[in-house]
Amino acid sequence: MVPIEESRNFSINNKTLKNDSNDEVKKIEDRLSYNFLPVIPFAAPRNNKTKMVQFSKTIDLEIIELVNVFKTLKLQPDNIDLTEVDNFAKNNLLLTKDLELIDELSSRFNYLDRLKEAIIFLPLKPPMQYYYVSSQYGMRIHPKTKKKQMHKGIDMAGTWQEEVRASANGFVVFSGRFGSFGKVIKIKHKHGVETLSGHLHKLLVKKGDSVIEGQIIGKMGATGRVA
Repeated sequence: MVPIEESRNFSINNKTLKNDSNDEVKKIEDRLSYNFLPVIPFAAPRNNKTKMVQFSKTIDLEIIELVNVFKTLKLQPDNIDLTEVDNFAKNNLLLTKDLELIDELSSRFNYLDRLKEAIIFLPLKPPMQYYYVSSQYGMRIHPKTKKKQMHKGIDMAGTWQEEVRASANGFVVFSGRFGSFGKVIKIKHKHGVETLSGHLHKLLVKKGDSVIEGQIIGKMGATGRVA
């Protein structure tokens, strides 16, 4: 430790010493005045904002991806304005005031949570465990009439009386025979989506029943007009 005489009084703020010839005292003054440190206090807030903006971009990409899922399926989720969310996610946060940045990030998390919750309730899971797609949705040559016509469904072939399950939570709006579809179960889900399981051998739920994802609703069959 270097002794300093009381008469060698120095000012940290003005960075002046009465005895400039004393190199050791000068070093101590520099340490006390933080002259040896890089100038980062002014850069830190800007760097923090940049990191927050970069993090928000990651959230925005996930939001836009989920919005595109609904747009591709031509669905409007309940209580979510997709256009509003899409435009919000494309805002440039670099132009946002520092005090508003936290609120902007909070809003993004809120939108992301709502979209994730919405997509969970879409009936995207297959209704059977073991199956293969025998006919896709769209225009096709009917296997019996040999005429080109629109096929408004996806044919899933499997074992006889394979268990058919609800693809998502919902309630049964129809259970019974429905023209060429034979024995049918129609379920209404969230976001205005309905699923129809046709050509069933056995119906295990009735109109008005609430069902949950994975619940057995019927058994596979060949009722109605099948290929």
